[in-house]
Amino acid sequence: MPPRPQTFKVGRAAFLGLSGLTGAALLLGNRIPNAFSLLSGGTNVNGFTIYTIAGFPTFDPATYRLKIDGLVAKPREYTYADLLALPSVSEVRYYQCVTGWVVPRPRWHGVRLWDLIQAAKPTAAARALRFTCMDGAYSESLTLDQAKPLDVLLAYGLNGKPLSRDQGQPLRLVVPGMYGYKFAKWVNHIEVIDRVVPGYWEQNGYDINAYIGRSNGL
Repeated sequence: MPPRPQTFKVGRAAFLGLSGLTGAALLLGNRIPNAFSLLSGGTNVNGFTIYTIAGFPTFDPATYRLKIDGLVAKPREYTYADLLALPSVSEVRYYQCVTGWVVPRPRWHGVRLWDLIQAAKPTAAARALRFTCMDGAYSESLTLDQAKPLDVLLAYGLNGKPLSRDQGQPLRLVVPGMYGYKFAKWVNHIEVIDRVVPGYWEQNGYDINAYIGRSNGL
């Protein structure tokens, strides 16, 4: 087996420092480097730098469940085998981290997010989705309109192979056109809600609408 890559893990001291740097970045814009880039990071793995805020959760395909609930008429629960059995799609989409590095042509393989949301039948009050993850720390959100494009996926494969633990096994949110902090790893719960709830990094200064070139990234 290849050696496990080093990773960027944000502890309490680094987190507090990052929060301060983020505030400065919002005030100064591109006159200072992005806050992420001022901290030492992980190594490059097939073009991706691996980041984690709470370590790597353990995935057991026998016990994993993806739950979809909240403002829906039909809450759903999927095993990993259920997800693999659903109609799948493969998309090649540009990936850019908020720190500036890019992966030009990663191929993501998985299920269309909106297919899963539609199956749960959102109610009239539904406006957004909140994603939480197996690490117990990371969260993200999308509006329903942002979730509808056909290339927005819950991916279980990358470049022809199953997602690795480092890359978010078993499921990773893929939102083409947005910075990588929207690509939440280790997703195991989607709550349909009535308004957007800021995600982990958005609570500390990053834009909720993380469109590349139209938010406060590089």
